[in-house]
Amino acid sequence: MRRLLDSTRWRFVVCVAVSNLLSGLLSLFLWMPLASRILPPGHVLAPWIPMLFSIVLALPISSFVSRRSARPIQDMVEATKAISRGDYSVRVAETGTGDIAELLRSFNRMTAELGSTEMMRNDFINTFSHEFKTPIVSIRGFARRLRKGGLTVQQQNEYLDFIAEESERLSHLASNVLLISRYETQKLVGEQTVYDMDEQIRTCVLRLESQWSPRNLIFEVNLPHLPCRNNMEMMEHVWMNLIGNAIKFSRDGGVIFLDGKKENARITVSIRDEGIGIRPEDQKHIFDKFYQGDSSHAAEGNGLGLALVQRIVELSGGTIEVESSPGKGSTFRLTLPQDCGAEDSHTPGSWP
Repeated sequence: MRRLLDSTRWRFVVCVAVSNLLSGLLSLFLWMPLASRILPPGHVLAPWIPMLFSIVLALPISSFVSRRSARPIQDMVEATKAISRGDYSVRVAETGTGDIAELLRSFNRMTAELGSTEMMRNDFINTFSHEFKTPIVSIRGFARRLRKGGLTVQQQNEYLDFIAEESERLSHLASNVLLISRYETQKLVGEQTVYDMDEQIRTCVLRLESQWSPRNLIFEVNLPHLPCRNNMEMMEHVWMNLIGNAIKFSRDGGVIFLDGKKENARITVSIRDEGIGIRPEDQKHIFDKFYQGDSSHAAEGNGLGLALVQRIVELSGGTIEVESSPGKGSTFRLTLPQDCGAEDSHTPGSWP
């Protein structure tokens, strides 16, 4: 900004100097010959007329040059007013050179990013409202049917089970929204603890036993000792979501593989299933909020789990990637720094 102010100040000085020079030249070559013909030699006004003539000429020239120089700033002021009214399509002409041109380019980039952010915010609100409304409508419908009466005990129990399931879905959706909102504003992972990541993953598998045991799913676990320093609570959300998805989309009697390794102060964990897989056109969107891909499986989730996973992995300084083939299964591969609190997470530390 200081460079821009200095540049603007020098532009003004140059404008004044140029206008004075032009008016002086016009006075010298136009007025002086004309004055010698109009005024007698030694007239009292002769010395003052050129000066007045120069001033009269300098004013419009300075005004013209100044307006032309200040036009980009004026355009940007008008564009800012349009943005404040919610018009993110406005752009300014990227004219000029130096700092002014760079300022205009930066302004257009900022406006484009604001427009993209506003579009994402509106999409999020619309989808969020729809996702909340669906289970609420179901709960209301089942409750009204129960109030009417005339149902057998078995029907009543079925309706109550539906209400419980939809309530759980609503609670899970609200929790994920709150978590994403919290983590999206964070820049660091927060409180970190030294712990064994391999044991944390095994614990998550046991916590999900009620989901995989009745379906006769088998876990093949190949996790070496993986000591790390990270936020345990946040990483637990990662494993519960990824393992839960592997269970959810596996076929009964299938196998889920959990593999890990430690190399150069980096931990890599792979979660592979033999389930339905992900279509190629869906793979590039699966980490988007509320994206659910195949509509036939939309009721099995709310499209927030993987968005939450990706955000936590990013905060931890890691990466996540997916490989999948429809009908053959999916593999989610995470690479994380062993010490996510290190200044350079790629530098090997003193870990066992």
